[in-house]
Amino acid sequence: MPVAATSHAARVIALLEAREGAYLRRLRDLVDTNSGLDNPAGRLACLKQLERVYKMLGFATRRVERPGMMVHLVAHRPARGVMAEGAPKVLLLGHFDTVYDSTSGFLSLQQEGDWLHGPGVGDMKGGLVVAQAALEALQHVGQLDAFDFVAVHNADEEVQSPTSRDLVEAAAADRDLVLDFEIGRKTGGVVRSRAGVGRYFVTVHGRAAHAGMDHAAGVNAIVGLAKLVLAFDALQDPALGTTINVGVVRGGVKRNVVPDEARAEVDVRVRSLAEVARIEAAVAELARSEPVPGARVEVVGGIGRPPWVRNAACDGLIAHFQQVAAAHGIALPAEDTGGGSDANFTAALGVATIDGLGPVGTGPHTHDERIRTHTVVERAKLVALALLAWRETGGVATN
Repeated sequence: MPVAATSHAARVIALLEAREGAYLRRLRDLVDTNSGLDNPAGRLACLKQLERVYKMLGFATRRVERPGMMVHLVAHRPARGVMAEGAPKVLLLGHFDTVYDSTSGFLSLQQEGDWLHGPGVGDMKGGLVVAQAALEALQHVGQLDAFDFVAVHNADEEVQSPTSRDLVEAAAADRDLVLDFEIGRKTGGVVRSRAGVGRYFVTVHGRAAHAGMDHAAGVNAIVGLAKLVLAFDALQDPALGTTINVGVVRGGVKRNVVPDEARAEVDVRVRSLAEVARIEAAVAELARSEPVPGARVEVVGGIGRPPWVRNAACDGLIAHFQQVAAAHGIALPAEDTGGGSDANFTAALGVATIDGLGPVGTGPHTHDERIRTHTVVERAKLVALALLAWRETGGVATN
């Protein structure tokens, strides 16, 4: 590591290790506050916890209110004084919503040996604690002024960030690097690319009729949807990383009634912009089709997250983190994943991005979601030390 970064390392490590209990209590407060889609009050309570820490660190904060009772947090702390010249511009990303509604029955943090188990502990409240702990370490060694930080924490990431994507992209526009704090891979790794993610909601409108007395007058929406399901499935190309999953199908009211409506929800994952174009064109054609005579098709949705394709800028940032990790005896592999995050947006803009900087864990989106307890502090050390080394070298790797 560079000389100055090395000189701060011992103090960074000592502070973070000494405050581990405080960070775990902070994480418990966040996890025990349900912030599912049905709980705007819980999401706002999480925002307030995050906001309080940022204000303590000298950030200017603002709440951005959007439709659907979505409130997002944006915090900014510019570089200051003599350290402002050449200060890296850093964007910190993380969401405080979870997939667990307030009625899920999975509502609190539990310690199980070396693991912390709870809703959102990895995805991604643990990562939010990591980000703020790293900032506190930089402040402790007098280096917080050496960076221009913006943090965007949103309340709708789990539904593809429909009301916050513009905030993420606007914040990323002038940044040198983006750190996203999604859950670390179970290998201990970070993320170097992600699939683009799409959601389509398909409705086939038919015509109801008595199945026995007037069958010919009906238009069977379920039959029409069945043909569309097969058409969607045929669009897959696993060799190119394109997968399509028809995950939900609903239709009909009674056995003896020709169904006049049937619905499906479709998940799409793509690895290239060419595949985005192909899928979008094919779905538009399906929406204009008549799968059975007299049926009408309605399709809502699209590919809301562009694919994060591996590139030199992101790979260079990841290599920098790996170098710092190696200097401290931490293995840090990099992985490709089919899951999406807000890092898709920033990487697609060409900004150097690293993701998966949250604690190492498993089971996100399940009732077995958990993280390795010690990795909360371990990841905070890595982030703080990597930023110090980046500041000294200007992002140029040193050997």
